Amino acid sequence: MTAIPLILLPLPLIFESRLLQLSDDQQLMIRTLPLLLTLVVVLLGLGLKHYRAVWLSLHLVLAGAMLQLLAAQSASNPAQYMTLLLASLIWPLLQWVILLLPDRHLLSRNGMRRLLLLAGPYASLLLLWHYAPLTLTEWLLALPPVLIEYTFSGLTLSHGALVWNLVWLTLCLGFMRSRPLDTLVTLTLSIAMLLSLAKPDLPLIGSLYQVLSQLILIGALVHHGYSMAFLDTLTGVPGRRALEHYLQTPGRQYVIAMLDIDHFKQFNDRYGHDTGDQVLRMVASQLNMVQAGGRLFRYGGEEFTVVFRRRSEAEALPALENIREKVASYPLAIRDAKRPKNNEKGRQKRGKDAQNKVVNVTISIGACENQPDETPTQVIKRADQALYMAKEQGRNCVRTGRERPRQKRRSRTDFARETA
Repeated sequence: MTAIPLILLPLPLIFESRLLQLSDDQQLMIRTLPLLLTLVVVLLGLGLKHYRAVWLSLHLVLAGAMLQLLAAQSASNPAQYMTLLLASLIWPLLQWVILLLPDRHLLSRNGMRRLLLLAGPYASLLLLWHYAPLTLTEWLLALPPVLIEYTFSGLTLSHGALVWNLVWLTLCLGFMRSRPLDTLVTLTLSIAMLLSLAKPDLPLIGSLYQVLSQLILIGALVHHGYSMAFLDTLTGVPGRRALEHYLQTPGRQYVIAMLDIDHFKQFNDRYGHDTGDQVLRMVASQLNMVQAGGRLFRYGGEEFTVVFRRRSEAEALPALENIREKVASYPLAIRDAKRPKNNEKGRQKRGKDAQNKVVNVTISIGACENQPDETPTQVIKRADQALYMAKEQGRNCVRTGRERPRQKRRSRTDFARETA
């Protein structure tokens, strides 16, 4: 998803020559579009409780409004130059604050303080530009002539501001892995700021980058909403709602498998819920490697579902047997509750502690192929009955709906097996 915005970054520069050919109404539409997109981002962010996107959007529109206002003035105005220069120094600091501070509701006490922190510097810059042009002119004229000549020789951005913004862009790349979409918005805003400072005669380029940044934020919010609705937050796999959506058009032939972790409740009671979460994540990671085109979902609790489209039971059973063996043979290390937070100290303690446990978790599987005129709900019900059969026959096995009940066998892994 992050590759698409990266591909779009050069587009405003490619169409630079065509911007001057636009009519006044078209230019006005480009300048107004960021405000409309900001409203969309704010409404989506508040609805999805993704407040950092709201702060980024507000910061973006404030910076864009500042640039458009200043770019419309004469380039030889010393007050305009100083205000642009100060804006190029201030906005990275504000962006850094937004990225580092924890998410807070827009209407909370901390949110209102953050709003003042965001709008205050821009308001101060506008007051400085509007009420102190003569003072700024006198101050600039008092500088050494060489510096003044260098500054106004066609350059609208000093080397100091340029280096500062490049350093800021380098620091932002550190967020790329943990917050890729926030970083992309920062990069596009950085390009918009630098181009607006370097080319005040083409303010539409900055507006186009603001539009692109707002669209990236909207895409991030849509992705966030999808994750909230369809992805399980603990395991990262699609949840039950995604399963219901997937089974609306399952096809003519398909297999549904219900999978359950054996003795999961006793496991939680013995080792704790944190370890239980660790087990769920491990099992999900192993089940995600299912073959034969199987699609994994978390059905609820310790139950998972795998759907094989355009597959028969004969084709799906080897894949199910394979992942059952993978889970059973996976050595799961039980984390000590008193383990130090520091990773190095934790490794040293783990090496000295002889009481660390490694367990092997098992799963039971029930699978059924659909019959003519049978709904996915009915197939799930039969697969659940096959799963119950697998539980009754000793667990850690795969059973289908066509099999007859067998005599219950004694399981050698009636509980999670501990190894040294």
